[in-house]
Amino acid sequence: MKPRNDREIFVRCDALYTPFERLEGCLLRISDGKIAQILPASPDIGVAAPVIHEPGAVVAPGFIDLHVHGARGRDLMDGSAESLQTVSSTLARHGTTAFLATTLSAPDSDTEVAIRGFAEHRDRIAEGAAPLGIHMEGPFLNPIRRGTHNSSYLSLPSIPALRHFVELSGNTVLKMTVAPELERALAMIREAVGMGIQISMGHSDATFEQARAAVEAGATQATHLFNAMRPFQQREPGIVGLVLTDDRVSAEIIADGIHVHPAALKMLIKLKGVERTLLITDGLSAVDMPEGRYPLGDKMVLVDAGACRDENGTLAGSTLTLDRAVRNLVHWLEIPLQDALTAASATPARCMRLERKGVIAPGADADLVFLDGQLNVIKTMVAGRVVYWRQ
Repeated sequence: MKPRNDREIFVRCDALYTPFERLEGCLLRISDGKIAQILPASPDIGVAAPVIHEPGAVVAPGFIDLHVHGARGRDLMDGSAESLQTVSSTLARHGTTAFLATTLSAPDSDTEVAIRGFAEHRDRIAEGAAPLGIHMEGPFLNPIRRGTHNSSYLSLPSIPALRHFVELSGNTVLKMTVAPELERALAMIREAVGMGIQISMGHSDATFEQARAAVEAGATQATHLFNAMRPFQQREPGIVGLVLTDDRVSAEIIADGIHVHPAALKMLIKLKGVERTLLITDGLSAVDMPEGRYPLGDKMVLVDAGACRDENGTLAGSTLTLDRAVRNLVHWLEIPLQDALTAASATPARCMRLERKGVIAPGADADLVFLDGQLNVIKTMVAGRVVYWRQ
């Protein structure tokens, strides 16, 4: 077999998850950064192009993180190329091949710096996970469920403000967290959905009926389910009850054992399935750093015993990475590996309508993660290029 061009490579897979099925002894032909073919890796197939092979490794679609604020001491709110590159490189070390840069509620001027900086720098990232777009977590949140967000920076939903932020971002705002019970929220949700933005309900005190109205208006996701929202109650199931029982909604979850008990995580997967469960990290600048104090927007958070908390003791993001989230699902819940991989790759891709990501199939982007027997990352590939390999 001869390569079709000089940008063709092959990946020999002892075990491959698409992630919907497991294949053994196959060969991926990658051309121009995309998967061209899945072939049987029989000995008589000769190739005249580079072959990548990690004996005994599991090959799977790269992970996609829809909610991450920073990593390795850098906070994406500063809008700098250095922070975006650092986060991109760090995520790749943990098998993440694409992500949404997530903002925090802040003064409008700071938010503008963050989103304008992302638009300016995202195409210049040389190595690491691909920065797909922006997830705006705020400012349209309910102060009652603000979590670590500063209530001074929260505001009521506004279509002019939405249009302003989207324009500044160069139309890179792809997802927005909104408290749907706020005044004018439903009108703004409809406007955002018409612009192609995915709306996630979060930092919300919405009742069941208010959450259902948001879904009718076009909301399709929930932000870090169970956290920073009205809790479930049998006579008023609230936003949690709506999310758990409505198949139109997919739910982010932080599977670190701190934000959500494993039993609640198991309940979510039983009710929603991995097809509607979105593993996210809510990772901060403290990711891959020792315990201590780290920036989150204009505040500092303290990392102690693995938990990130602000000066009020409120949980403020995490130090989780998606490879660890996948391991946690497999080890804590004993679910099949392909299900855990689906929640970290195919499901976020589908929920964000990323048709060429999250799967291993002809025509898909060649974004791959190679895992050892303990599900630790050996190698990460983005668009057919190796961007991380374990030394």
